[in-house]
Amino acid sequence: MNKFKLLGTVILILGFMADLHAQSTVHVAANISGLKNGKVIFAYELDDVFSRDSVLANSDIFSKDIMLVESVRCTLTNSVNNQMRIFLMEKGSSVTITGDISKFFDLKIAGSKENEVLDKLKASLYAIPGKRPKATGKDEEDKEARRKFANKQQTLRDSVFHTFVSANPAQVATAIAIFDQYITYPNRAKASENYHLLSEEIKNTSYGKRIKTFIDANFNTSISSNAIEFSLEDADGKWFSLKDFKRKYILLDFWASWCGPCRLENPNLIKAYNRYHSKGFTIIGLSMDSSKENWLKAVEDDGLIWKQLNDPKSVNGKTADRYGVKSLPANFLIDADGKIIARNLRGTALEEKLEELLK
Repeated sequence: MNKFKLLGTVILILGFMADLHAQSTVHVAANISGLKNGKVIFAYELDDVFSRDSVLANSDIFSKDIMLVESVRCTLTNSVNNQMRIFLMEKGSSVTITGDISKFFDLKIAGSKENEVLDKLKASLYAIPGKRPKATGKDEEDKEARRKFANKQQTLRDSVFHTFVSANPAQVATAIAIFDQYITYPNRAKASENYHLLSEEIKNTSYGKRIKTFIDANFNTSISSNAIEFSLEDADGKWFSLKDFKRKYILLDFWASWCGPCRLENPNLIKAYNRYHSKGFTIIGLSMDSSKENWLKAVEDDGLIWKQLNDPKSVNGKTADRYGVKSLPANFLIDADGKIIARNLRGTALEEKLEELLK
């Protein structure tokens, strides 16, 4: 065999072995009263890949071996009453699940240290003292009292959370907690502060990378930065990326059928599109709808005639992650050189900007 071919074969084998080594079996054993011979479904997502597996019980009892490359948040559902239970499935662990089918959401999980760590954080946050101020009937005073209470509670939550992250920097559970606390409810400064406490290994996990993407998004989408490439499908299943649109100015419009402010903004976009499309302006609608039916109905009802693409993962999809979009509506105006020149133009602001650029 040619020595270069032999070397290539060796590299491929070593790479395959490394992948196998990176994976580890999770053994799940369960005894759930009332499940009988029902089915239990395991669903989880890593690096944008959704996995789904299932097992049939035999007289309330089942066991299952699952291969994982890292610990992951898993959603269990059952075929008896369709209740759910979410827990952290730890790579390389032996997990036991017990409980009753009528309280499937409250099943006891043992054997996953990652799950125990996250449960301790939840208990600590629930234990934060505080009682909402009573209403006095004076609107302004009540509003101010509620504001002060909310700020105090958030300060306490931030303190408890920081202590938790400092004590558990090498747990996947910690990265997931940061994501839930400061990205699902966006706070880039707090996300960054806590991210930097994580171990290097956890920073390189799926959730660690997503946190970093969110932190970097504000810089990566700042004015004069190059617009980030993406690839999404249209209603016919055809893939489009940013480079497929060759017009002078492009507005990336993140929206959804269920977003009231988005729908209210559409007449302004239509007006700007009709006025400036012939002068080299277009819009790319990036729908965050999980329902294709609702998305396309909104497109028809609102009379949106520009190219529409869809990410059914909503603001948890890769495109929204890269652009730092965690709330809707959001938009980015891109020039002919592919640079972002404005963000979140609302009302008449888009037309005014286009008038300045295309007069």
